[in-house]
Amino acid sequence: MTTQLILFRLAIQSSYVANSEEPATEDAFDTIQFFASNGAAWRIKTYATDQDVHVWSLDGGELGDLVELAVSNTEANYGDVLEEGYIIDSETGLDGVREQLEARVLPPHLNETSVGAVFWTPPGSSYKSRSRPGN
Repeated sequence: MTTQLILFRLAIQSSYVANSEEPATEDAFDTIQFFASNGAAWRIKTYATDQDVHVWSLDGGELGDLVELAVSNTEANYGDVLEEGYIIDSETGLDGVREQLEARVLPPHLNETSVGAVFWTPPGSSYKSRSRPGN
C-alpha cells in the first residue's frame, strides 16, 4: 500500500484566529498538505503564526488521483502565494516518507494525529489544533 504526502510551502505565514497574514520567513511559513495511507486521505492546512493546524478528512471512494486533486485545489486557492511543492510516495510507510523528505533536504519531522492523518512541520515547532474553521 502506497503512503503519499503532498506538501506545498506558501509564501505567507498567517493566523486563523487573528485573521492575519504576513510574508513568510525561512522558519515560519504556512503549508497545504495532503496525506493518504491505508485507503484514507486528508487535507491539512498549517498556520505558522499560531502553529495551528486544521485537518479535513477526504472521501477516499471519490478522490480519484490525489496528486491531481492536491495540485489543482492548491493552485486554485493558493496559486498567488504558492512557493514550492513536493510529492512523496512511499511503499515503506512513514519510514519511507521520512527518507524521501531527507533526500529533498527537508527535516523528517512528521506529526501523527489521533485520526490517522500525518503532516510535516519544521523541527522545533509544536503544531496542534488551536482553532476550528467557522469559529
